[in-house]
Amino acid sequence: MSDIKIRSCEYTDRLGITAKIEATNSSATQKYDYRLTVKFYGPDRELLGTRNPSIPFVGPGKTDTLDVSQPFVPKAGTSGTVRCEVSSATRTAG
Repeated sequence: MSDIKIRSCEYTDRLGITAKIEATNSSATQKYDYRLTVKFYGPDRELLGTRNPSIPFVGPGKTDTLDVSQPFVPKAGTSGTVRCEVSSATRTAG
């Protein structure tokens, strides 16, 4: 869905992997609620977890953001980047 974008996907010691997700309501008149499925992958491309957040009440032409986190503690010697993916998104009138 073109209304949803991942602005960043980063690892921190405190939160694990965090995806900053943005929902931009492309409607000029209708308010929408967005339901998402977000998948988190480790440096070895292993699926670490799935979250199902929502971004409610995004007004017409407005943008809202949400941080979604997945606990993750890398094994010693692990290197590489983590990855976040929105595997599905739906919107319903709010």
